[in-house]
Amino acid sequence: MNSESRHPMPDTGDIIERLEPGTGVGLRVCVVDDDEDLRDEVVLGLQASGFSVRGFPGSRELYRGLLHTPCDVVILDIGLPGEDGFSVTTSLKEVSSCGVVLLTSMTSIESRIKGLMDGADAYLTKPVDLRELAATVLSVHRRIATRRPEAGDETESGAPSITQTSATWSMSIDGWVLMAPNALGVSLTGSERLFLTCLFSHLNEVVRREVLVEAMGHRADYYLSHRLDMLVSRLRKKVLHETGVALPLRAVRGLGFSLTCMR
Repeated sequence: MNSESRHPMPDTGDIIERLEPGTGVGLRVCVVDDDEDLRDEVVLGLQASGFSVRGFPGSRELYRGLLHTPCDVVILDIGLPGEDGFSVTTSLKEVSSCGVVLLTSMTSIESRIKGLMDGADAYLTKPVDLRELAATVLSVHRRIATRRPEAGDETESGAPSITQTSATWSMSIDGWVLMAPNALGVSLTGSERLFLTCLFSHLNEVVRREVLVEAMGHRADYYLSHRLDMLVSRLRKKVLHETGVALPLRAVRGLGFSLTCMR
């Protein structure tokens, strides 16, 4: 357990009783803290208010968990062993649309600014009243749910300008919109844009994981494999949801990925 997380939560007995039953019904929350006692208190407190909550001791466990079951909001300690909460926040915002609430004993304005600039949606300090934490999670989720992706540059006709990279799938000239064969577009994040640009440059070829990671601006020996898998999983789901067409992106076990399109 790191020193950053050794801050007891307020006694949860009375607080849990005063939380509105059903407040968080339908909301999926992950709590990441290497302090097991504190993590369990937060998990139990939010579960008592109807949230669906899972707890993880660190980033690796979180990434594995999100590969199987996504979540709506992550409550994240900063002083984690290995990859710290600042880095995890940045990673989550690259590959996921979930909200991030930093819950930490770091009270300096520099830490607050860094956390928010790295992409956190809220910053709370320990110890925290569970009612405030629950209200913050709900508020963050409402803000995230009302956001709409940017459409990217458009022509005067209102449609994204297209470059025909393949006969079936294509990317806009600036690379920020993926176009499906049915002419529906999907706005891309920065990491998704770099990932797909690399694959479109090697259509129907297997591109190794380390090549894709470096194309996204990361060091292959530092970037966790689970983060790339999370990006791919979210991208597939997003494309299918927004276009109704499955992205022809194939994982090649032990090697990398291949985008299979007509040239």
